[in-house]
Amino acid sequence: MKVYSIGRETGCDIVINDSTDVISRRHAILNVTSMGKMTIVDQSHNGTYVNGIRIAPNVPVPVTRKDSVSFAHVARLDWNRVPKSGEAIKYAIIAVVALAVIAIAGFGIKAAMGGGNSAGTQEKPAAVADTTKTQKDEDKQKEEKAESKDDNKKDEQKADKKQTKKDNKQQAKDDKQQKKNDSKAADAAKKDKQQKKNDTPNEDNDKKSAGLRI
Repeated sequence: MKVYSIGRETGCDIVINDSTDVISRRHAILNVTSMGKMTIVDQSHNGTYVNGIRIAPNVPVPVTRKDSVSFAHVARLDWNRVPKSGEAIKYAIIAVVALAVIAIAGFGIKAAMGGGNSAGTQEKPAAVADTTKTQKDEDKQKEEKAESKDDNKKDEQKADKKQTKKDNKQQAKDDKQQKKNDSKAADAAKKDKQQKKNDTPNEDNDKKSAGLRI
């Protein structure tokens, strides 16, 4: 990482001429990475502004060459005075990627041409196709099994609901019959009680008749 000091002091990397002393001796520093990413840090009394907004002191703020950087609204940063870095690395990366793409394309063309001349190579696509077909068949079988399992589960749930409904209906019928039986038993007990009550006067009359005979 390269660090560029900015201020009115002659020892700064980027010197800003200011006779009013508004610009600090060490107003700000610009950090530039090897990949060209930049951050600016304010170290002044009167502030550093990025696109019109004052940045906090001693806090790195990302900037690009498209941003407008102002020092105390007195001077602006001339990006031409900031050496460009990382351009060589970027071009090298682009070149490597381009070579890789060309190599892959060449390998693909060579493989395609070799496949047209070799009978053994022609069998490979068929094998791949067969493998793909087999995989599709397996996936289809799995889906059918899953659907069948879901259908069986739904049928079981329907059967359970139907059986529960039938059991509830039978239980209600049994309860109704039980109440009916209980009612009959109560009526029979009531009749027996009434019969006993009716038989009691007859017994008393028989006793009285027997007494009079004696």
